[in-house]
Amino acid sequence: MSSFERIAVGVVALAALGLPWKAEAAVQVTQTDIVSTATRLVSYRHQRHMFVTSDGRTHALMNLGTAAGTSGSLYLHSTDDGAQWARQLVLPNTDANSVSDGVLTGDSLTVVYQCSDGIARTSTLNYSAATRTWSLASTSKLPRASTTIAAVNPSFAVDANGNTWLAYVQEDSSSGYVMIALYVKPAGSSTWSRSSQSYGYSNGVTFGSDKRSARLVSLPGGVGLMYSVGPNIYWAERPLTGTLTSTWNSSVLMLSGTADNDPMSSHFSTVVDGQGNVYAAYTDANVLYLRIRNASSRQWTAQTRITGNSTTYPSANPTYAQLAWLGGAKVALISNFGAGINVYQSANSGSTWTCTTRAVHTGMSGYFNDARVEMPAFPGAGTVQALQQYQAFQPPGDGTVPPQYAVSFRFAPSTTAGGCQ
Repeated sequence: MSSFERIAVGVVALAALGLPWKAEAAVQVTQTDIVSTATRLVSYRHQRHMFVTSDGRTHALMNLGTAAGTSGSLYLHSTDDGAQWARQLVLPNTDANSVSDGVLTGDSLTVVYQCSDGIARTSTLNYSAATRTWSLASTSKLPRASTTIAAVNPSFAVDANGNTWLAYVQEDSSSGYVMIALYVKPAGSSTWSRSSQSYGYSNGVTFGSDKRSARLVSLPGGVGLMYSVGPNIYWAERPLTGTLTSTWNSSVLMLSGTADNDPMSSHFSTVVDGQGNVYAAYTDANVLYLRIRNASSRQWTAQTRITGNSTTYPSANPTYAQLAWLGGAKVALISNFGAGINVYQSANSGSTWTCTTRAVHTGMSGYFNDARVEMPAFPGAGTVQALQQYQAFQPPGDGTVPPQYAVSFRFAPSTTAGGCQ
C-alpha cells in the first residue's frame, strides 16, 4: 500500500495507535454531500468559517473550487443535520485559492476574503430565519498599498470602541517581498488608515505567503494580534488609548517552532471566552499545545501539552486544531488525531482538559491522516457541529488536486471523563 493510500479506521486501527479508549467515546462520522476541487475546502485554522444563527442552524463558508461552476468558488452553505448542506450563495471574485474570515452578529454575517484579482473584499450577508435563506447585502473592496500587491489570508476584528482592524499577508509582485500588513477603520467611518506597524517582513523566496498568517483578537481594553512567520508564532497587542495608527507593543514569542515542509507550518487557532481570556492552540513536531492569556494579568500561561509526542503516539500527527467557547467556563478543542478526530473539553476555563469524544470513519476510503477540521468558534451551549475535510486516493505523481470531501459529526458540551486519549 502506497503512502498516498488510506486504510479504514476501526477498532483495530485504534488499538494499533496504542490509544486508551472506551467504546462510548467513539463516534462514527457521516458522509456529507460536499465535493470540492480546492485543497482549502475549509480554509485555514486562524480564520473562522462556520457559524450558528439564532434559529440554531449551522452555516459554513466552503471553497468548492470549480466543482460548482464558474460563478465563483467560495460558497455559503446551511445545514440542519450536518450531512446535507444547502448551497446558499457565492461570494464574488473568488477562486480555488480564496479563503475567508467571518464574524456573526445576530443574524448578520460580516466576511473578509481573498479574491482572484489580488484585492481583498468585505461582504455583509443577512440571514432570514423565516425563509431559512441568506442574502448578499453589500460588498466593498479593502485597501492595499499599490496595484502590485495581493492581499492574502485576511483576518479582522472589531474592538470595544467599534473600530475595525484588518490584517492580511501582503505579497508585492514588484519586489518579491512579503509582510503582514495592518489597517484600521475608525468607528462610524468608511475610511481605512494604514497602521504604522507591520510584521514578518522578508523576501518571499525565504518564506512564501503560506508560511505566515495573522489573527486579530478583540480584548477587554485593547486589541491583539497572533501571527506566524515560518515555524514561529508571535503575539502583539495595544491598548484602545492613543491614536489608532500608533505603534503596538513589542512582540512576544509564543512558539519557537520546528522547521518542516508543511506549507502552513505552524497552524494556530484562537478564541476568547466571556471573561476576556484568550485561548491559543497550535501544533509543533507532532504535539498539540495550548496557552491561555489571563484577562486580568494580561500574561500567557506556559504551554500545556494536550497530546503526547510522536514517540508515544507515532501516528497521531495533530497538524490542525480549532477552539470554541461553549459558554460559561466551557471550552472545546478539536484536532485531527491520526486519521480520526479528538475532541478535548474543559469545564473550568482551561484548568483541566479531557478528551471526551473520538470521531472515526470505519469502512471509508480516503486520505485522512492530516485532514483539516472545522467547527464554529461560538456554537453556544447546544450540540456542536464539526466537519473533517479529506481527499480521495490519488496515485503518486499524478499532478492534479484529488477530489476533496467532508465528513460530519456532532458532540455535546460535557463535564464527564472521556475515553479517548
